[in-house]
Amino acid sequence: METTFNKSSSTNATLKVVVSPEDYQADVDKKLKEYAKTARIKGFRPGHVPLGYVKKLYGKSLLVDTVINKVSGSVNEYITENKIRVVGDPMPNNEAYTIDWDNDKEFTFEYEVGTASDFEVDIEQLPAIDNYEIEPSEEQVTQAIEDLQRRHGVDLEPEEAEIGDLIFGTLRQESSEFESKSGIPTDKVIEESQKLFVGLEKGSKVTFDIQKLFSTVKDLGFATGKSDEDAAALSGEFEFEVDKISRVTPAKIDQELFDKALGAGVASTEEEFKEAVVNIIKENYNRESGYLLDFDVEKTLHDNIKIDLPEEFLKKWLLAVNDGKVTEEDINNEFDAFTRGVRLDLIKSEIASKNEIKVEYSDVLEEVKSEIRNYFGPQAAGMDAFIEQMAKKQLEDNKDNAFRNYYNKAFGRAVIEFAKGKVKINTKSVKVEEFNEIAKAKYEVA
Repeated sequence: METTFNKSSSTNATLKVVVSPEDYQADVDKKLKEYAKTARIKGFRPGHVPLGYVKKLYGKSLLVDTVINKVSGSVNEYITENKIRVVGDPMPNNEAYTIDWDNDKEFTFEYEVGTASDFEVDIEQLPAIDNYEIEPSEEQVTQAIEDLQRRHGVDLEPEEAEIGDLIFGTLRQESSEFESKSGIPTDKVIEESQKLFVGLEKGSKVTFDIQKLFSTVKDLGFATGKSDEDAAALSGEFEFEVDKISRVTPAKIDQELFDKALGAGVASTEEEFKEAVVNIIKENYNRESGYLLDFDVEKTLHDNIKIDLPEEFLKKWLLAVNDGKVTEEDINNEFDAFTRGVRLDLIKSEIASKNEIKVEYSDVLEEVKSEIRNYFGPQAAGMDAFIEQMAKKQLEDNKDNAFRNYYNKAFGRAVIEFAKGKVKINTKSVKVEEFNEIAKAKYEVA
């Protein structure tokens, strides 16, 4: 096979593949002989169908399949071996050639190819980025101490449920034969429906409209162990049978709590405990400032590394690949966000390639577990086995390409963490309110 690649600009090219009989004929003949041995054709005994007759019946379709597969493999191989930064997919230029499958022996295929322009990533030369240390308020310190009291409180199984309890049980719908183990955090149930769960006992049954239970599809998805799409599709009356009621009674503020929350010997007085809690809150707020820092790192990479893209090609490709599901207006409206994502993916891939950044299954699993922990909040303490099982199930079910989506998150996180270790960072101390204003302004501009 002869493959040629010609660039007409920094972002547009054509790729031509010429296929000769020596490239495909042996494979076609081999497949014809296999068909002759196995084909069941009326009037012939199995294995005794004349090769010429088999060729007449199947020769053209086998030729087409073989040649197309050869060409597809050649295109992918050429792009990989030559490390061409392709964006979108190569699109056949059907106007450039015609094929007569009955008479031609040599076949020519031509593709339009969109590429990213050449670029370099030098993280250490990027502009400095601000990072924020957030000082907590007195109210937030009090709230944090109360959370620690709940987290290290006594786990009880009361006879009757109250708002704030986590109720485990079986969710079922007879009409659809749906049945699933479920955990319902009653404080996340919408206010109008909370009364349904007050007073429930082990073995109690309650019915409700599944879509009137939570305010978000994601909450319903976590409670049912379903993807957002599957959770959104649930409808009608469901029955919930209580298996277990879990309630945490807040711990007293004493040495036992100090040791459980902070570690033995870290604090011996309420004042020392409070000081340690302030530092914990600062660390927790570091997550919020960390999200903003990640955002700023991505923005700095995007804004300071120039990459030209084949915009007209990409618009045509998006229209073709969505096959009538979107309009040109839809594409134009979302195009800036789409190209921003393409550029960031190219930059991250370049950083990962040059620095041998890899993502393992454990990294992907941790992404799911982290999301589930955030959902359950303080009640996630002591639920490690349940969370791990739930996370593995989501990845195994792979609904809505869950594995790839979480893989992409883990990959992006790994690259940004690497970049944060290389870029210049200025640290500033701010109050919560000031940080919120800064964050709001930056997110709104994006």
